[in-house]
Amino acid sequence: MPRVAFVLALLLPFQSVSAEVVTPRVDFMAGPVNTVVVRQDGKHLAIYGAENKSRIAFEQILVTHHRRDVVCNARDAISEGTIVVAPEQERDLLEKPAEFWDAFTKSRFHDYAQQSTKIATRPLGVTRWVKEGDVVEWRGISFEVLGTPGFTRGAVSYVATMDGKRIAFVGDLIYGDGRLLDLYSLQDAIPEAKIVGYHGYAARLADLVTSLRKIAALNPNLIIPARGPIIEHPQVAIEKLIGRVQQVYYKYLSTNALHWYFKEDRMRQCGERVLGEGADIELMPYALHEQPPDWVFQHATSRLLISDSGHGFLLDCGYQAVIDAVNKLIETGLVKQVDGIFVTHYHDDHTNMVQAAAEEFDCPVYATNEYSDILMNPAAYRMPAMTSVPIKNVKSLPSGETMKWQEFELTFEYFPGQTIYHGALLVRRQNEPPIFFVGDAFAPSGIDDYCLLNRNLVHEDGGFRLCFQKLRGFDGPYWLVNEHVEDVFAFSDEELDYLETRYRQRTEILSELFPWDAPNYGIDEQWAVFYPYGVDAHRGETIDLEIRVTNHSPVKREFSIKPHVPEGMKLVSHDSSIALDPGMSGAMRMVVDVRSHSGNYVITSDIRSDGMEFREWIEALVTVE
Repeated sequence: MPRVAFVLALLLPFQSVSAEVVTPRVDFMAGPVNTVVVRQDGKHLAIYGAENKSRIAFEQILVTHHRRDVVCNARDAISEGTIVVAPEQERDLLEKPAEFWDAFTKSRFHDYAQQSTKIATRPLGVTRWVKEGDVVEWRGISFEVLGTPGFTRGAVSYVATMDGKRIAFVGDLIYGDGRLLDLYSLQDAIPEAKIVGYHGYAARLADLVTSLRKIAALNPNLIIPARGPIIEHPQVAIEKLIGRVQQVYYKYLSTNALHWYFKEDRMRQCGERVLGEGADIELMPYALHEQPPDWVFQHATSRLLISDSGHGFLLDCGYQAVIDAVNKLIETGLVKQVDGIFVTHYHDDHTNMVQAAAEEFDCPVYATNEYSDILMNPAAYRMPAMTSVPIKNVKSLPSGETMKWQEFELTFEYFPGQTIYHGALLVRRQNEPPIFFVGDAFAPSGIDDYCLLNRNLVHEDGGFRLCFQKLRGFDGPYWLVNEHVEDVFAFSDEELDYLETRYRQRTEILSELFPWDAPNYGIDEQWAVFYPYGVDAHRGETIDLEIRVTNHSPVKREFSIKPHVPEGMKLVSHDSSIALDPGMSGAMRMVVDVRSHSGNYVITSDIRSDGMEFREWIEALVTVE
C-alpha cells in the first residue's frame, strides 16, 4: 500500500487516513502524534495511542514519555479494561500532574531549572510502570524496554520483532532522516560540571547520543517515532542525527560566554559529555579587558554612572545591597542623587529591587519599547529567571533614543542578546571611548546564549545577529560592560569575525537539524504562547486571553487554534485563525467564563499550520481565588 504523505495526514481526521501496512500485523497512521496498531488474535495493541477515538478497543497502550502533546493520543484511545504502560521515571508527571501545576504557579518565578512545561493537565490512567530491562509481553509478542532519555529525562523505547522485522518505537528521540523536533526541550543541568539547568544549553544531548547508540546497537530494521515519518534506514538516520547535534554543540562551545565564568576545565567536561572523551573542543581566547574608568561604580549586577557634579544614573538593581551601597555613596557625599534607572533585561538578579530603588531614590525607570511590558507585567510571561516584582510606570523609549544627561550622552538600544527581552545603554563622554553597557549579552569569551528558553533567535536581523550589527556600527575604539564581569572589554574585528562565523555555522546546522522551514521553530519554544501566561481570577468573571504566534517561516502562513478549557470553565468565544507574513507576529483572542472553585487551572490549545500540527501545545495558568 502506498505510504500516506505525512503533511496530508496532518490535515485529515483519524478516520479518513488510510493505514500503512508496516508488516502483516502492524499498521501505521501518521498524524500530529503517530498511531501504531499491532493486531494479534483479533485483538489490538497501540503504541503512542490513537487519535480521535478510533473505536478500536485496545488491550494495551505503550507510552514512551510524559509530554502532554503526545500522551493526549494515548488518552483518546483508553477504554474500559485497557492496560496502559508508561515509564517509571516519569511517574509523578503522569500520575500527579496537579501537584506539579500547584507548585509551578509559584516556582515559575526565579526558575533556574528550565524544564519544559508541556506537562499533562490531568492524570493518565497508567496500569504498569516500566524501566530499562523490563519486557512487556502481549499475545506472544515481546516488547523490550530500553531507557532512552534525551527528549525527556525518563523516556523509554520499546523494541519488538514482528513478522521478521525488528522495530524500535522511540518516542521523540529522533524525527525522520536524522532530525530532531526541537532543541529547547533538552535544556538541563550538568551536575558533574556544577552547572544548573539555566546554563545547560541542550545538556541532554549527551543522553540523546547515548540513547541513539543504544537503539543502533540493536540494529532495528525500522524506527517508528511518535512524530514524523517511519525511518527506513535507522543506522544512517541515527549517525546523521548524532553528527548534527555534535556539530551544533561544538559550535556552541566555541563562542560560549561560560568559558569566562566557569573556565576551561568545566567547559571541557561539558563538551566531552556530548562529543566524546578526549574530543577536540574549541574555545575562543579571552578578548582584551581592563579596569573600568573611575566614574563607573560597580556593585553586584548593577552599575552606577557618577557625573562630575555628583549626580548618578543607575543600571539595574537586583538586590537590596545595591540600594544600600548607593545610599552609602550619598551619605559620604560622593553622590548627591540618583536621576534615573535603566533596566537592561527582566532577569531577577537585575530587576528584583528596581521598583524599591525607584521609590527610594524618587527617580524614573527607563527601558526600550520591546521589553517594557515584561518589566511591568512579569506574571504575564513564562521566561527563565523571572522576577515576580512588577516595575511601575516604566518610561518606554524607542530603540536609538538619545538623552543628554550631565556631561554624558545616553543612547537607549534594543539589544536582544542573552534574551529576546533585552536592551543596552550606550554611554558617551567627551574624549573617552564610548562604553556600551550590554547587560548580560556578551562576555570576554563570547556570547551568553546558554539558555535556549531565553529565545535567542537566529534570523538575520534578530537575536545576536542584530547585536553583532550594532557592534560593527562603532567607528572607533569602544568598551563593553557585562554586569557579571568586573572589567570592561572589547572585541577586535578579527574576534567579531570569529564569533559571527561560528554563529552562522551553528545556524546552518540548526537549519538541517529541524524538520521545519525555519530554525527558529526548533530553538524558540514561544513561537506560540498565551498572553497573559498567568491570570488571577474570581469565580463568575470572564477573562480575556490572547494566543500570540510568530511566523518564523520565509513564507506567509495561516495558523489556526483549538483551545481546551478545564472542567468548570466555558469557552465563550475565540478567533479561529490568523494569517501572518514572514517574520510577523499576531494574536488570536479568546474569552473564557470562569465558573470554577478556587484552585489552579491550566488552559491549553492546539496549534496548526501547513505541515505543522501540535496538540495541547501551549498553556496558560489560571488561579481562581
